[in-house]
Amino acid sequence: MEASAASEASGDAVLDVIADFTASRPSWRPDTLRTAALCLADAVGCALAALDDPDCARLIGPLFAGSPPGDVGVPGTGQWLDPVKAAFDIGTLVRWLDFSDTTFVGGHPSDNLGAILAAAAHAAARRRAAGLPAPALGDVFDAMVKAYEIQGRLAQANRFDHPSTGLDHVIGVKIAATAVATLLLGGDRDAIRRALSNAWLDGQALNAYRHTPNAGSRKGWAGGDACARALWLAGLALRGDMGYPQPLSAPTWGFEAVHLRGRPVRLALGLGSFVLDHVIFKLHPCQRNATTAVESAITLHAWLDGRQDRIARIDVRTQDEAMRRIDKAGALPNRAARDHSMQYVVAMALLNGRLGHDDYGDAVAADPRIDRLRALTHVAEDPDYSRGHHDPAVRSCANAVRVTLDDGTASPWIETRFPAGDPSRRDEALPLLAGKFHTLAARRWPPGRRRELWARLGDTAGAASWPVDEFLSSLARL
Repeated sequence: MEASAASEASGDAVLDVIADFTASRPSWRPDTLRTAALCLADAVGCALAALDDPDCARLIGPLFAGSPPGDVGVPGTGQWLDPVKAAFDIGTLVRWLDFSDTTFVGGHPSDNLGAILAAAAHAAARRRAAGLPAPALGDVFDAMVKAYEIQGRLAQANRFDHPSTGLDHVIGVKIAATAVATLLLGGDRDAIRRALSNAWLDGQALNAYRHTPNAGSRKGWAGGDACARALWLAGLALRGDMGYPQPLSAPTWGFEAVHLRGRPVRLALGLGSFVLDHVIFKLHPCQRNATTAVESAITLHAWLDGRQDRIARIDVRTQDEAMRRIDKAGALPNRAARDHSMQYVVAMALLNGRLGHDDYGDAVAADPRIDRLRALTHVAEDPDYSRGHHDPAVRSCANAVRVTLDDGTASPWIETRFPAGDPSRRDEALPLLAGKFHTLAARRWPPGRRRELWARLGDTAGAASWPVDEFLSSLARL
């Protein structure tokens, strides 16, 4: 179902729309649930591979030494944590490599899985202790559809991370995750609404840590932070803490007055499964707006046929959003800066004919050929690409790349309008997605274990009955 842009809620009514939608019990289409299962499997692969990065691994586990174990298993670690820290850890692992799924309005909706899995597993432990059946993956799939829709539709209608506002897109994760975590923990519509009011009243993360000179590791744990806060706020609501009637529209002090110069928060009515149905799987680990440029550059790697040292100029035609976010010259001091640089990812693809999540480390980045090609890269906006990128009927992410050699020989323009993980290329993407999962998970699991999980999640109807705590325990064990 697609929400109608002609019918929308604004101001504090947005909280009621989200609470009503979250508390509803729709029957999702089999294709929607299949996509949810693919998103979950993809997130597991990303999480397992992230543990190999020491900067990520040091964040995982109890915040303070000697903390007692909890009831939520963290994938690949053998650790069981309290639900708040587990939400942080799972969300951080899924997001760390910048390889998890995205949408036509950006963001990473699988960030919400930190809160969803932690809330569901904690609820399972409580229910088992009371002699009741545990929540199953069917409840996780339902929460995923809802969280993806809430986050994506808020981003589409409001663009909180536009330079004119400056907030980070994880505000959408916090709002969506708070709603579905409250539901999974047993909250009713009133509790969801109360928790949401506190999520909007929170101070919100700034987009600064995604941009030079502040680009850094917080980019990798911001989604986990939003998930942990969601669990915290859900827990307070379930203890009966009060909600607030006008967190958005209150004069002077409300969210709209403080962050939006009085402009109302908006949300289309008729929320459904559109965002999850149209999710974009990342098959190259880089910022969304550069993915098609990487595909084009990989094609040109074959055209170069070993002539990379003769490149005299690289031209990239792109969308306005890429110009704002990832057109970066100068020093790129860390992984967080490099994977959000159009020039860097195009250079890597031209040099190697691929782009992997290991290509952002300091040792790789020290290769002088990369900075040479970055300096030769000219990025310019193509107005047609910008129109298609922002048109809700098109939702393209187009880039084109051309290489010119030192003797004046120029390659053809290689244009890619939709990335391989786009829903318009879903049949092409499925085997690539399976390959991605096996490659990432191979760092932790033997082939049989990988095949077993992929097959079990591929049987969506069967997977829906898998108890969440058993699912997470199977991921957590070493």
